[in-house]
Amino acid sequence: MTSDTTITYRPTGQYGLLTAFGAAAALFCAWALWRQFDWITLIFMIGCVYAALAFADQWAAHVAIDRQGFWLRTPLRRRRVEFRQLDSATEAGRLVRGIVVTYHPLSPNGLLDLDTLHSVTLPAVGDQKALLEVLQAKCPHRA
Repeated sequence: MTSDTTITYRPTGQYGLLTAFGAAAALFCAWALWRQFDWITLIFMIGCVYAALAFADQWAAHVAIDRQGFWLRTPLRRRRVEFRQLDSATEAGRLVRGIVVTYHPLSPNGLLDLDTLHSVTLPAVGDQKALLEVLQAKCPHRA
């Protein structure tokens, strides 16, 4: 990888399908509420709307890797993690298997806070195996 090269990984289409299922379930609940109000249906509808929005956020995300680290960009947040901060990268998840990265945050003075670990879950991407290999190769504690 040269100094100006950035590799971008896009999420899989599963997130679009899950977003559609969540939205369809929310619409069905709204129709049921319109016909007859029920608190359980209202609570279930709120959960379906939340799930649809969460999956839509993952679907719109992308992971960009450069020489120093990676960016996770979603419509709701941006997170930068440098490779020197990495602790581990593993694949995890039941419905959609994403990559969970643990890392040491940076102190205000720019040094690593080795007493603290944070984590970020990357969305499942098209070339997940290649992304996982890149991240694991940069981790200091490879198994």
